[in-house]
Formats: sequence, C-alpha cells, structure tokens
Amino acid sequence: MTAYECYKEYLALKQHFTKDNYDYFKYNGKVRSNPTSFDKRKDKIFFQKLSKHEDVHSFLVANLSETPKAWIKELAYSEEAEKKYRDWLKRQQSLTYLFKRELNQLAPTFDANLIVFDDDPHPYLLKMYLGNYVSLETLCLLLDLTGAKKHWDSKMEYDIVYEEVKRKIEKYTPFIKFDREKIKNIVLDYFA
Repeated sequence: MTAYECYKEYLALKQHFTKDNYDYFKYNGKVRSNPTSFDKRKDKIFFQKLSKHEDVHSFLVANLSETPKAWIKELAYSEEAEKKYRDWLKRQQSLTYLFKRELNQLAPTFDANLIVFDDDPHPYLLKMYLGNYVSLETLCLLLDLTGAKKHWDSKMEYDIVYEEVKRKIEKYTPFIKFDREKIKNIVLDYFA
C-alpha cells in the first residue's frame, strides 16, 4: 500500500466512525482527495510509516472504532495503537470463543438482558458493556441477531450515555465477520 492509499483509507475510516452521513461500505471507502494536496501535507511521513504495516485496514478499524478522532501521528508511532490492533485481532480470531465466554456475564433470562424497563434506564446488556464485562463485539452480535436495537433506540431516545454507544454499534457492526447461524445456535443453546 502506498502512503497516499493509506491516507485515503485513514480518511474514509475516520469519516465512517465520526460522521453520521458517511458510510464506508456504502461509498466503498471512497473519499475526496488528490495526490497533489497529499504531497503538500506536513504529516505525510506518518502515512508513509503506517503504509508499511502488515494490515493497514484492520489496524485503522481497530483503533478508530475505539478512538474515532485519533490523529495519524498517534497511530503511526504508538505502541498503544499496535496493542489495540493486536487485542482487536485476537478478538476477531476467537470471536466464537469470546462470545460464548461473555454470555456467562449476562442475566440467566434472555429477555432480562435486552428489555429496557421503565424503572431502570439501561438494559442489563448495556450495563455489562459499559462495565467492560462484555465486548463491543458481543454487544453488536446480540443486538444484530435479535433486532433489539430498535427497542433500545425508541426507549432510550434522549439518553446521553446510549447515544454514544449507539453510534459505536451502528458504525462497528458491519465490520464484524461472523457465521450468523453458528452464533444464533450458541445463543439458543445457552438460553434454552
């Protein structure tokens, strides 16, 4: 990957995770940019360094999904950014195992994890995510499988805490590659 291609990927993913009106998948990662303006940038050295990474796309997804407004300098020369990438990669490679393990953190009754009650502003699953007991991947998978996000959106419409999490869920879910039928069967077996 060239430094300019790295720059375009960075711009596309950063816009995906920070702007409501940009969808990386809808626009196939295309952004407005040109090589001439890139060559005039003072920070192009950081893109040159990052372009040598083994998997630029995944590195950027791992970091920008967690810190959407990260600057390229923070990413290119940061051991912390590399650690986020390695942790993200482990989660992707062991997604089924991670999902099974994190189901143990949830309430024994399936509905109790997803329903927003009038006397409690946040569902149990959201609390477990906010408390770092379940990962963003588990949260996204459960909401994607059940369609409970619509319920959450209507019940927590003006909830400040949920608004931030909602954006993360919407923007990150399309990046999770999983066997839908396998995950569905895991959920059915666990809560049966």
